Amino acid sequence: GKELYEALMTDGRVAVNNIFFDTGSANIRAESTPVLTKIGTMMQQYTDLNLLIEGHTDDDGGFDMNMKLSSDRAAAVKEYLISNFGIVEDRLRAMGLGPTRAVAPNDSPEGRQQNRRVELVRM
Repeated sequence: GKELYEALMTDGRVAVNNIFFDTGSANIRAESTPVLTKIGTMMQQYTDLNLLIEGHTDDDGGFDMNMKLSSDRAAAVKEYLISNFGIVEDRLRAMGLGPTRAVAPNDSPEGRQQNRRVELVRM
């Protein structure tokens, strides 16, 4: 978690591309456990750190659906950190941004994969 913490302190935000969800769902997949453990442990270690969890999607599907999906996914990460690491809810906020902040073109599978991400923002 130290590298995540340093990135948050330096840049104010970090993209986490290895939190995975079931397709079209906010159900967190098991292969996400290592990075979620890093985030949870970091929050336990740095008790002054508060995070905004941003959910992002590609532009597949309807806009409203993607906004809800990204919001639900950010909320699922927040709930995971609260439930599994005892992080106080006041230290976390969740927000869905859907496809509004793409980091790559959505015209290829690779670009869409880059856009499906969670970002942590220092508050």
